[in-house]
Amino acid sequence: MTTRAVISGGGDPDHDLVDRVLGGDRQAFASLLARHQKKIFNFMYRMVGERGAAEDLTQEVFLKVYEALPGFRKAARFSTWLYRIAHNHCLNALKGRGREIAVSALTKEPANGNPVTALADPSASPEERLEQQELQAVVQEKLAELTPEHRAVLVLRDIQGLSYDEIATALELEDGTVRSRLHRARMELKERLRGYLEL
Repeated sequence: MTTRAVISGGGDPDHDLVDRVLGGDRQAFASLLARHQKKIFNFMYRMVGERGAAEDLTQEVFLKVYEALPGFRKAARFSTWLYRIAHNHCLNALKGRGREIAVSALTKEPANGNPVTALADPSASPEERLEQQELQAVVQEKLAELTPEHRAVLVLRDIQGLSYDEIATALELEDGTVRSRLHRARMELKERLRGYLEL
């Protein structure tokens, strides 16, 4: 697995922790784990849709990270490098499983014109919240019908909030490829949701 990252990681607060881990400080790795575990679990959960599987994959990712840490280059942000490992490991786990795994798209981020975040409204009444939950189930089902590649860019951009540069580095893609893939993924998801939602 390639561990090279190419965007600048200058000023990354994780770099000091990485140095400490490489110096034998196990508590420093526990700090890295505490800082990033939730985000990686959320990414895995939205990719595979099963809490138990997401927990297992997250543990496996951090084991891989620990083993690969000597190859980490400080020109990169640690978090972006971590997403790269998580994404590659997730794709390997999904191979042979087709699209049977449901995808969770639950998010409380504000809507920004995309179908993933268009459903969450924290000011909704209890009745509206129930309706939103039902719609979330539909979105979850339709997200599962996307390819893992399209699913990944949607999750990383529209749920995890990564920049295009960060996604390009994490997925080892050109910036233009990220943008076009994200556009196609959003359009495909909107089409699959046609008749369920007015997007």
